[in-house]
Amino acid sequence: MFDFTVLSVGHLALGAVLTLDVLLTKQRPVSAVLWLAVVWAFPYVGALAYLSIGVDRVRRGAAAREASKALVAQRAAWHPTFERLAVDCVHPDTQEPHKYPAQHIFRATDPAVRPNRVFRGNRAELLVDGDEFYPALLDAISDAESSVHLQTFIFARDQTGREVLDRLIARVQEGVECRLLYDRFGSTYAYLFRFFERARSAGVRICSITQANPLKGRFQINLRNHRKIAVIDGKVGFVGGINIHNKNLGAYTTGAPIRDYQVKLAGPAVSDLQFQFVEDWHFASGEPPEKFLEPRYFPELEPVGDALVQIVPGGPELKGHGLADAFFGAIVAAERSITIVTPYFVPDEPIVQALRYAALRGVSVKLIVPKRSNHRYTDFAARAIFTQLLKAGVRIYERRPPFMHAKAVIVDDVYAMLGSANLDYRSLHLNFETNLEVADHVFLDEIGRQVDAEVAESDELTYAQHRSRGIPRRLVENFCYLFQPML
Repeated sequence: MFDFTVLSVGHLALGAVLTLDVLLTKQRPVSAVLWLAVVWAFPYVGALAYLSIGVDRVRRGAAAREASKALVAQRAAWHPTFERLAVDCVHPDTQEPHKYPAQHIFRATDPAVRPNRVFRGNRAELLVDGDEFYPALLDAISDAESSVHLQTFIFARDQTGREVLDRLIARVQEGVECRLLYDRFGSTYAYLFRFFERARSAGVRICSITQANPLKGRFQINLRNHRKIAVIDGKVGFVGGINIHNKNLGAYTTGAPIRDYQVKLAGPAVSDLQFQFVEDWHFASGEPPEKFLEPRYFPELEPVGDALVQIVPGGPELKGHGLADAFFGAIVAAERSITIVTPYFVPDEPIVQALRYAALRGVSVKLIVPKRSNHRYTDFAARAIFTQLLKAGVRIYERRPPFMHAKAVIVDDVYAMLGSANLDYRSLHLNFETNLEVADHVFLDEIGRQVDAEVAESDELTYAQHRSRGIPRRLVENFCYLFQPML
């Protein structure tokens, strides 16, 4: 009896402490109620679940990240060129209101993205699937003169992974400084089977990111670094959604690789991409960010094209969720059209309502999702949202296989946002992500044609079709949607 009493008292004390944390930190009632139920209904197990995946803040890591953010101010002090190429979209040029057609959208997203800035003078190139991205990445690594910084969520233990490692090893042996950063959750097999040891022994600096490290005060296995970026010599960058994996190549998938997008970037905006890598590298390795305050990592960059570009970071930091705000700002700023491509569609309520209201006010809204993704429960949760969108006039297209992992938002045919972030709660509030905003008529034509190709391979879902699904299916969808704060 005594043992049960002790356990009960412990459960009450732990439940009370965690209840206070839930009430103080969970701003969404559905999330708070869900976690309170889990904590109290499942003694100790519920508390462990909340501490592991329910806490979406980075307390100790936040201090290190905020310290490295000081790089922005210091970097700007060295490079007056950056100030010369920055575009003030918050206070538009009244003398030339049509100089930047996407100015109204940048003005809506800018408060969420600061201190990053909109830069003119960039060149952006769309790369589709690994068949286009990997050759471009390997060529850029081969052309590197001083440094290669590569970051990915999944680094697979396969032929593609070996080829990338071999190229990094070759460049290190030629005197190029190479760093590789991977997420330990996404690259579990490579980590467990010591796939990186050969490259590490050859001189490639390799670190993993994990949010679950009790020795460093981190115990949040639900937080992941989902970024996929590369920066070569501080001059050429890559950002998007493509991991390092055979499944992204036609040669290993009978000509049907995972459909995905990556952007090759050149120009002043690459500096903010480099900063993003340095911030994560400091978090993972402890290497002081001041070491990177050199022209070899942050060279002075001149205009190389006509694209306006802004880097959009996201993550569960203490100051808020800038990526979710940026998506919301772009949607509410739309005047004519919104097209969204995403593999997982389980956003929070404000974004759903913004899309619904955009359609009601006459904006053409299209949503393109896979007919079936690699996470079936997420598909069910998404379908629970479709009813209100279809009723409002949103057109929904379900892309046939192969699986579409691409992410893009196009607004008014003058603005696009692409990157690693899916339009789901996990990407918007739990993962560390990197997107970029682009305004350039050449790039917009390119991404527009690609999205048209996705629509051509899709089946449109009508309201009548969606409404005809049976009650068992609706019950499953609504049940899965209950777990939206975890998806």
